[in-house]
Amino acid sequence: MVKVEILYKQDQIQSIRVSGHAGAGTRGNDLVCAGASSIGFGALNAFDELFAQDVDIEVRDNQFRIKALKNSDMLQKSLLFLEIQYKTMEASYPENITIIRKEV
Repeated sequence: MVKVEILYKQDQIQSIRVSGHAGAGTRGNDLVCAGASSIGFGALNAFDELFAQDVDIEVRDNQFRIKALKNSDMLQKSLLFLEIQYKTMEASYPENITIIRKEV
């Protein structure tokens, strides 16, 4: 299962971590995993280009994390945009992707 963990502090997203595999198909043929990866890596490229000084990006085997270092309205809207994309996937594929929201 793809796990999307979103940490909030006072209604502001502090970080988004995505890990795991969807398990919706065989390796190389899992469209849910491909969709989640496409959303994530597109977002990583955008955050790196638009907010390089405001975020910390960590990419590891089978997971990535975007952490807000210096918040702004535009950064929060962009992080929320990413959350909404994953929520849309979760609504269609609840057995393959889950979102965990935590207050810190």
